[in-house]
Amino acid sequence: MAIELRYRELQHHEAELLRSIDRSEQIDEIYRSVDSTLILEAVEYTVPSWPSSELTEYVSRLHAVMISGGHAYGAWDDTEIVGIASLDASGVNGGNRTLKLDMLYVSSGYRGRGVGRKLTELAAAQACSLGATSLYISATPTRGTVEAYLRMGASVSASPDPELFEKEPEDIHLELRLGP
Repeated sequence: MAIELRYRELQHHEAELLRSIDRSEQIDEIYRSVDSTLILEAVEYTVPSWPSSELTEYVSRLHAVMISGGHAYGAWDDTEIVGIASLDASGVNGGNRTLKLDMLYVSSGYRGRGVGRKLTELAAAQACSLGATSLYISATPTRGTVEAYLRMGASVSASPDPELFEKEPEDIHLELRLGP
């Protein structure tokens, strides 16, 4: 039976809903980017849940994005939130042509069902309405995450934003072109 989810923009006070997302994951492979080439490596670790301090930091970050003119979207299965994406509208490299997909989290049991794609499409549509031509994505290097973005049409950034790269050097820095 197919699930039917509801999607809508989040209000500022709903940033706390991020706490309900089940981030757990068994990770067997990650990507490294070497000169814009992706190299797949075998690993073995489990992400059980959000560490409390990290979750508090991420909720604050989501709230800050929303307060500063950004947008966040949620996916619901009945009354349970199962995915969140946020768009930082402040622009990358001081411009507004590239906006950052700041967060994308989908609960464990809902991955692989198009939830992340739909949330990214909502953020991309908002970015287009703000005049952006691309989304910058600093992706967790897990195989599932990186390949999901690649399937959406993203490509490895040939020149990652220096400030964002410094913050997350292990991430795979991608760009998703918007529009026709």
